[in-house]
Amino acid sequence: MTDVIRFRLAAVLLIANFIFALIAAGFLFRSVLVFDHQLTLIGLGYLALVLILLVAQWIVASGASCPLCRTPVLAPKLCTKHRRARSFLGSYRLRVATSILCTNQFRCPYCNEPTGMEVRGRVDRSRV
Repeated sequence: MTDVIRFRLAAVLLIANFIFALIAAGFLFRSVLVFDHQLTLIGLGYLALVLILLVAQWIVASGASCPLCRTPVLAPKLCTKHRRARSFLGSYRLRVATSILCTNQFRCPYCNEPTGMEVRGRVDRSRV
């Protein structure tokens, strides 16, 4: 799997996980308010989907790392962020994911290096 596909897949999984977590929270909150057992089951179903997507996203995102500092930018890490790193809705990973999908580039929250999403060809060292 190429790095560009890995970054895009990890970004889509992260955003989908965020959306489904909000939907699950909404169903569970609504089910508590109206005492509806069916809404609780739907909310728990969405919660199970969130857990499955979470594991899949961790697996894919562990291989998507910044080319400069080699830190996985879409995996949950407890590393210190760059002082100029910005977040989106309180999440640094969500900002990276949205910028990958919307602008085809991202800024690493750990080293603050901008990176374009492009595949670079291999250099033929035998001709040098």
